[in-house]
Amino acid sequence: MEDLQDFVSDYTKDRKHIHLVIGIIRKGDTEYYSFCNTKKKSTISPENMLFEIGSITKLFTSILLLEMEREKLVSSNDFVGRYLHNVENEYLNKITLKNLATHTSGLPILATNHFLAKNKLNLSKNRLNPYSNYSEDDLTAFLSNADYTDSIGSFEYSNTGMGLLGNILCKVSGSTYDDLLKKYITGPLKMGETAVILDSEQKSRLLNGHTSTGKKVPHWDLSVHEGAGAIKSSIRDLSLFVQANLNDDNPLASTLQKSHIPILNGDSNRYFGWGNDKLLEKDILWHNGATYGFNSYLALIKELGIGIVLLSNYCYASISIVDHYVDQLKKWITKKEPSQGVFVDPIGKKIMEAIV
Repeated sequence: MEDLQDFVSDYTKDRKHIHLVIGIIRKGDTEYYSFCNTKKKSTISPENMLFEIGSITKLFTSILLLEMEREKLVSSNDFVGRYLHNVENEYLNKITLKNLATHTSGLPILATNHFLAKNKLNLSKNRLNPYSNYSEDDLTAFLSNADYTDSIGSFEYSNTGMGLLGNILCKVSGSTYDDLLKKYITGPLKMGETAVILDSEQKSRLLNGHTSTGKKVPHWDLSVHEGAGAIKSSIRDLSLFVQANLNDDNPLASTLQKSHIPILNGDSNRYFGWGNDKLLEKDILWHNGATYGFNSYLALIKELGIGIVLLSNYCYASISIVDHYVDQLKKWITKKEPSQGVFVDPIGKKIMEAIV
């Protein structure tokens, strides 16, 4: 697209460490574009740069559930309590794996015993890698007393629920999350750059992440939350994933098709992993993701056979102490929530509109 620079200029302006890569996908064809402000030219081709993709991981976790259900290893209608033998809580016998995959379990975005959920400013280094020290024992302690029965069936976006789902699938299979990815998704689709744990060569291609103010931050370790946001990937691999969703001639076709069908769950239609919206009267399936150093967006319109992927090594927000206090002061003065910066999502939607 000749005018692509017009779509991204506001996002890339004044961000001296920025790497923004875009894949525009049409059936049988993918075009890659790259935008950066770094003075030193990278020796890594844009298609092979690796990024944290954050919550797009949730889409993969949901598809793992459908693949394991296809093999009759689990059922999406199984109650969560069936797989948590060391937790006795009747609430867990009311919610299903399907509830976890569709964010309708009632579980909150973060467990109440996670420090980020306590709404307190954390001054430790761990605040830059906030999931690394949250263990399976911590999750078990939270689930032992959790009761969100009144919210079952209603949409509540939940890192806790999707992390729990990934953890359950690993326990059922006796495999690591990466092993499941390779067996069911990345192997069949030849997505060799998509994983949680990278080898040494891949680590050399994993970009540094930055907050919206340009501060370099550590890469995230998701621990028990890996099914909610731990995957790293490239624009090439995620474009292959979109292609697979647009074409029915691939090893995952039946499972991917199932993920595109809305199911009535509680009081609304939900999808396995996907978000759904309308774009120029067309149904668009999408997911986004963010860590403290990266932002990502993936979307497709199956009816038209088009899709898009955007990966950035800038987060949409800042997590510095000074910025936190400035935001709190602004909130106190204006009585409004502070701005959280710019997502790549609007860029993706505008490009999709132009393609349509």
